[in-house]
Amino acid sequence: MIDDEVEELARRGVVTVVPRSASGRCLDGEPAALLRHPVEEFLPAPGTVDRVADALAREGLVVEARTDVGLTVSGEQSLLADVFGSSVPPVRNRYIRDSPRYELVAPKALRSRVCPELVAAVSAPRAGFELTAAAPPAVGPHHLRLPDDAVRLSGAGSLHEAGIRGDGVHVVMVDTGLYDHPHHRRHAYRTTVVPALSVLDPAADERGHGTAMSALLLAVAPGVSLTMVKMANEAFSFPLAAFQRAVQLAPDVISCSWGTMREEPHLHLEVANALRRGITVLFAAGNGSTDRRTAMFQSVATPGAITVGGVHVDPQGDLQAADLASSYRSAVFAGRAVPDVSGPCGMLPNGNYILFPTQPGCLFDRRNSRYDGTAPDDGWLVSSGTSGATAYAAGVVALGIQQGLGDGAAVDPALLAAHCLPVTRGRSNTGDECGDASPNPAVGPGLLTARRLGRRAGADRAVRDGR
Repeated sequence: MIDDEVEELARRGVVTVVPRSASGRCLDGEPAALLRHPVEEFLPAPGTVDRVADALAREGLVVEARTDVGLTVSGEQSLLADVFGSSVPPVRNRYIRDSPRYELVAPKALRSRVCPELVAAVSAPRAGFELTAAAPPAVGPHHLRLPDDAVRLSGAGSLHEAGIRGDGVHVVMVDTGLYDHPHHRRHAYRTTVVPALSVLDPAADERGHGTAMSALLLAVAPGVSLTMVKMANEAFSFPLAAFQRAVQLAPDVISCSWGTMREEPHLHLEVANALRRGITVLFAAGNGSTDRRTAMFQSVATPGAITVGGVHVDPQGDLQAADLASSYRSAVFAGRAVPDVSGPCGMLPNGNYILFPTQPGCLFDRRNSRYDGTAPDDGWLVSSGTSGATAYAAGVVALGIQQGLGDGAAVDPALLAAHCLPVTRGRSNTGDECGDASPNPAVGPGLLTARRLGRRAGADRAVRDGR
């Protein structure tokens, strides 16, 4: 299977194309410019994206995804070399050893001979990584089961009884795919799958991460309309293209339980543009990763996005900061503290905490079976991390949006503080202590819940406006 995936991407490559902005302003590899200038200053002139897309299509390239600020295109490697000056062949990532992972790499500089006056940059897309934990100790005694334990932790039961289940809210999860699991069918969840790239099979979840995360989101908000944008197969992942595809669907919420391999500066512009369009975006804080720019594994902390850390809830209901989860001060955006809120998360060494459905025999089913007490092909795994915390938080946010949270705009992270349970003990993976205070650097204002989500939109406006 992996050999077939490598062969396919060796034949047909993928690149990111960024049109020039009308103002002449560009990120130029410095996402911090988004702190100094409104996102509108980075938008191309009306019609520019269409002109570039049409011109590239006439060359024989396929426009896989497009937004107001960027495009992802694919084509035969020889055609990419002709149009952009270089092919983008696959190269194995030597830093990931538990399974073969590949990236597309341009051996020469990329530039467009098509509409060069309209194109600011061309690049090979960065790969992504899923935020789960992996280590070999034996399974622990305390597991959460879906959907009941997620409903209990979130306090969503009374809302569900009152008909607040996320109905009318469209959530897009950008992840590895969504297998048609009996668990999802049994609960009659409303789901669809859209591949980020035509090379990806929408019926499969070769890694299994997305199927698992969707089950947690849907446990909290079972009435949402969930679209999975599949960003990966087993060997490759294309998070930027998948995020662009998610924005095209114009959802209320985009949930992202992943980070990127090395920097992907343009992703921050895509996130900022999604927020401008009124889409609420959530990203996992990381399981030890941060956005330190020299790191291989990078979390995403675009200002305005909701970053989600981790809180562990033990069998007695006691809360502490999850020592698996990241917290940090952004190295990219000055003054940005992560996380904004936290969700349920396991503890070191391997985060065994939540029993998830997944695709039988997929990567995570096989890998986690070495230590989680499940079989390698049974379609179940035990895991957790800030991936699950983010899916959980996205479900809570969806319940809030159904009740008017955010007043039709992207939900400001500050609006969520009032809906969090304080957590005053423990420390994060990156060394922040709760210090008997709340909010604190380790978990932000604490564990996000649905217990007080019945706030009126006018009250939310007051919080957003600082009144």
